[in-house]
Amino acid sequence: MKYLLPKTKQILNIFVLVYVKQISELTKNNFMKKKSLLLLSFGLAIMMMMNSCEPEALTPPNLTVTPAETVMAVPGEMLSYRSIVSSDTDLSSFEIQVKMGETLVAMADSTFPVSTTSAIIDFAFPVPDTITMSTTITFTFEARNESESSVVSRTADISIPYGEINNYTAVILSDIENPNGSSFFSLENNERMQLVAATAASEKVDIIYYYGASNQATLCAPADTDVEAFEDKNDNPIVAGFPTRNNTKLALIDMLDTDFNAIVNDGAITMNEPETTFTAVAKLEVGNILFAETVGGKKSLILVKDITGGQGTSEITIEVKIQK
Repeated sequence: MKYLLPKTKQILNIFVLVYVKQISELTKNNFMKKKSLLLLSFGLAIMMMMNSCEPEALTPPNLTVTPAETVMAVPGEMLSYRSIVSSDTDLSSFEIQVKMGETLVAMADSTFPVSTTSAIIDFAFPVPDTITMSTTITFTFEARNESESSVVSRTADISIPYGEINNYTAVILSDIENPNGSSFFSLENNERMQLVAATAASEKVDIIYYYGASNQATLCAPADTDVEAFEDKNDNPIVAGFPTRNNTKLALIDMLDTDFNAIVNDGAITMNEPETTFTAVAKLEVGNILFAETVGGKKSLILVKDITGGQGTSEITIEVKIQK
């Protein structure tokens, strides 16, 4: 039962004085007026009971969490938060939930010792270094006392830092059927090779250029099956002599050459990685842009600058932007 508030007591005191005065006057009057005295007494009793039984107000804990603003971070970075909590009644527990999207990735829950009414809780969370795409992490802090709880949320925007790139310009490759041309190229090393050098260092060959009767201008991986049809001047299959045939991933993407020219880091390269890749891209045209990934994991974009000649004489000029 709740004690009467001071103001309420004052009102009741006034009421009681009136009540006493009523008693004095009623004593001087007849019996019928005593009935009013009984009603008045009953009303006073009810009023006192209602005020004294008023339920206790429930107050949730006070909870502040810093930093209050959204935090910017990268994979591998440590995020730190401080919670300050206080309560009019004993604190019972404190919980922290960490989510990426709708997925719960971490949780901490603790209880307070008896008679604890205030506390400072420090929480540190390492952003997983396995994150490969930008995302938002949500932190939910909840403090509870004996009857109520308070909840505060904070967010951290996780971005992927962009890496440096190499830019190769005016790379000219010859058709594989041209015995004097450099048809073999190392994307990672920016090295053009003729057949003898490519066979000796096949582990470095990432793409091959050929101009086929059906496929026309084509860039392919050494592991591509269609390139197996081409033979050297001694009628020996060319790629069959490669000790290593790299399975380079290739795909045509939708990008303007102006956007390609504006690339200064690997952000645009990784953001344009297609879901599906192949071992060859055929029927190339000037202005086409390809995504390529080596077996070593280096990702690149290739712009077709020029194509000349036909089968046996063709040359392709490309420009490459590749991760360092």
